[in-house]
Amino acid sequence: MMNEIYSELLCDIAIFGGMNQETINFILDDALLVKKEPNQYFFLENDIAENMYILISGEVDVIKNRSDIQFPIAKLSKGDCFGEIAILDHSPRSASVVCVKKCKALQIDINCFDEIYHRDVKQFAMLQMNLGREVCRRLREANELLFQNEVENQVSQIISL
Repeated sequence: MMNEIYSELLCDIAIFGGMNQETINFILDDALLVKKEPNQYFFLENDIAENMYILISGEVDVIKNRSDIQFPIAKLSKGDCFGEIAILDHSPRSASVVCVKKCKALQIDINCFDEIYHRDVKQFAMLQMNLGREVCRRLREANELLFQNEVENQVSQIISL
């Protein structure tokens, strides 16, 4: 049932690009549909990471905490994934994700990726490459923001002289 509803959506998401229908169906068969209301968390920073999510509807904020203050670092919506770093590095969550607008998301367990590896190593490699590309895309965006911030700081210092 979930296959029919979400297969087309997954095929349009970059991290599933180049995946065959059999693998997409396997992922969907294994996935859980998670629903969250505003202000509910998908996970908290430093939680043990065992899955990733694909946002089907709604909106979430990715936030970092420092000294009991929450700093939003990204806003995600339909078709975006989050928690994917857990699939790549097996480390605790690097940020929290909180529902802003009522959400539905597919939760994909890390064990699903292991099973894909055993079923079809080429599909696994494609998925890992796609995940790597997504993380690199986000790193480039973060680098650009850091650069812009540094330029603004230096311009402000020059102007204040």
